[in-house]
Amino acid sequence: MANCSEMKEGDVFYCKICGLELSVKTPCRCDGGEGDTCTVPLQCCNQEMTKK
Repeated sequence: MANCSEMKEGDVFYCKICGLELSVKTPCRCDGGEGDTCTVPLQCCNQEMTKK
């Protein structure tokens, strides 16, 4: 699952259906554990995006 709290600078995520690619330039500042964290997975074309 592509969740922004786990993404690192330089990671690339893509959609297997349309080919959209997203590159992480600045990582999320969420702690990934407790409190205010991102919980929605990165999606495109109604499916989760895949890390290259």
